[in-house]
Order: sequence, then C-alpha cells, then structure tokens
Amino acid sequence: MVTGQPKQRVIAQNRQLKIKLYQLIKNYHEEKGWPIDWMCRLAHISRAAYYKWLKRKPSQRELRDQTILDRILEISKSNNSLFGSVKMTLMLNNELEAGEKPIYRRTVARLMCVNNIYSNKAKI
Repeated sequence: MVTGQPKQRVIAQNRQLKIKLYQLIKNYHEEKGWPIDWMCRLAHISRAAYYKWLKRKPSQRELRDQTILDRILEISKSNNSLFGSVKMTLMLNNELEAGEKPIYRRTVARLMCVNNIYSNKAKI
C-alpha cells in the first residue's frame, strides 16, 4: 500500500486487484483447464468468493456511478479539467433531467479521487 493515498482510492485499488485475480483464475480455467479449487487455494481466496464474483451483476450504485463518471469525464475534457468537485457537482446537477435524483458533492469527489481526475487549476 502506498502511503499518503486517500482511503477511497486504496479501497478501489484493492477491489480492482481482486477482480484481476478472479479474471486470471477464470482465464486459466477456460484456456488451460486448471482446476479452480487449486488456483483459489494458491491465491488464498475461497472458492465461494470466486463463484459469487462470477455470478454477480453490477449494483444500482455501480451503474449510477458509471453514468456519473462518464459525464464527469466528458465535462473535464470539454473544459480542460478546470473544475474541482464543487463546480463539477454544480455542472452535473444543472444537466439533470426532470425526475433524476440530485448528485451530491461527496459522490463526485469520491469518483474523481478514485479515477485520478483533478483540477488543473491550483487553489489560491
């Protein structure tokens, strides 16, 4: 673990490492026929965790986060990454259609932090 990293980013990096490990187990089982039980024991993960990952569907929060992240990336490309989380939240909420839930600043800050999206403009 790298020191000085925000907790949210560390959690996301650990989750991505686990997903890569599960994907590796799946690929080697399909390509080379290696037994899942043996690979899970070597990786120190339970078979139940692997099978749960294999059959899971993305949650509503993950789907909403992905759509918000797509809009954040779009806005940051259009204005050369000049917005921080506060202004980005204002822009996202201005673009909302009728009936959509508001997007909170902490959600935007978390998504920007995890995906390394920063403002090019320094605080004064």
